[in-house]
Amino acid sequence: MLVGRDQTLQSQFIHSATRHHPHNKDSTGEMNPKQMYEQIKLLTCVIVHEIMFFLIHKILLCILYFKDNFHSFPLKDVVEKPSCTLEQQSSSAVEDYHKAKEETKIKANPPIPVQIKPNQPIPVHIPVPRKVPDRYKPLILPPMLNPLPKDHPEYLPRFDGENGVTAQKHIQAFEDYLNIFEVDHEDDSIRLFALSLQGEVMTWFKTLPEARIPNLQQFSKLFLDRWMIKVNFLLLNEEYNQLKRFPDESVQRFSDKFNQIYHSMPLNIRPPPDLALLHYPRAFDAEIEFRLRERSPSTMKQMQDMAVDMEANLKMRDEQRKAEQE
Repeated sequence: MLVGRDQTLQSQFIHSATRHHPHNKDSTGEMNPKQMYEQIKLLTCVIVHEIMFFLIHKILLCILYFKDNFHSFPLKDVVEKPSCTLEQQSSSAVEDYHKAKEETKIKANPPIPVQIKPNQPIPVHIPVPRKVPDRYKPLILPPMLNPLPKDHPEYLPRFDGENGVTAQKHIQAFEDYLNIFEVDHEDDSIRLFALSLQGEVMTWFKTLPEARIPNLQQFSKLFLDRWMIKVNFLLLNEEYNQLKRFPDESVQRFSDKFNQIYHSMPLNIRPPPDLALLHYPRAFDAEIEFRLRERSPSTMKQMQDMAVDMEANLKMRDEQRKAEQE
């Protein structure tokens, strides 16, 4: 039908062209080559025009067809939409199933909102304190303890209230120990200071109320208040000059008392070591004093060790004499 229409249009176009151009024919009534070329050219233009019209018509029909048979338009929306693989569809179905299941649980058991009354305190979690060993009862320790220095017992200074070491000197020695071993944690410091106490001083520490000492500063204050000698320096010098060993007092105990008083004296009024060597024997009876001066030791420690040995020898001698008399 379309081809017949095209042929009709072509014949009408050619007839119209030849009718309006009477000079296209020669005297014999036939067209020359030039005229035939012009008509072929014109006919070609008509055919091209008709082909373009035909193609445009078909394209429009296709567009109308896709428009009627697809929900999305234009076509690029359908083409650009990626197709889901079987694995993606399965994963999506599982997610939808779990989502629907959670929604069902929420509908069946809706969450109960927390109602806080006005001026009602908000509950706060308070950690339960760890059990403190008996040797640390007076200390306030954190729930988690830091490790103590390695080999700390070997170099830790000790204090028992004797041996001529004053409380002030022990504090200084302990602070030097902390610096050398780089002890920075408070719980390590107070535990180490407690471990440095011995004898009567440790007994005093255990009698303190529980959870009383939070830090080393408070510990040092309590320690000095109890064990630092608090007397007038003039009275301390007088006590030093009048030192005497009691009859039932051991030589070792007297030597510890002598050293504590001697080292508690300020340097400006403390007698030099040579004078202390002359003063120490005066506290004993005549026999021990004579023997100590006769041996003439060079240091105070040597003199005190000699006095301990003399005490033991004199006790053995007295026991032998007693046994002989019996």
